[in-house]
Amino acid sequence: MRVKLISLAFLLLAATPAFAARDFRINDTPFAEAEILDARGTATLAGEPAILVTLADGARRKLQALSAAALGQPIRAQIGTTSLSGPIVRDPITDGVIELSGCANFAACEALAERISGKPPVPDSLEE
Repeated sequence: MRVKLISLAFLLLAATPAFAARDFRINDTPFAEAEILDARGTATLAGEPAILVTLADGARRKLQALSAAALGQPIRAQIGTTSLSGPIVRDPITDGVIELSGCANFAACEALAERISGKPPVPDSLEE
């Protein structure tokens, strides 16, 4: 009976929007919160709002493999039900850093970045 209650509680928790919203995927590959070193709202070279995601070492290798499999195709990312787009892959992404676009504005990018990483962005300097 206890196992059934625990299973039911997990199913109810997994069905809640807050739990499902953290489901971050790149090209349908899930990335855990612990795999994200930093995510922050930023601007593209053209001045458009974007999110810069920096991955931990193991996740960097995972991104490299999935980007190698997607040569010539755009990167797709999703956080919960929100879709974001990445670059068209010309070469495998080896540095573990990816820029995602598709936010309505800079405030939306900052909010999505915090959902992706589960924490505020890492300060740019120790003085912050």
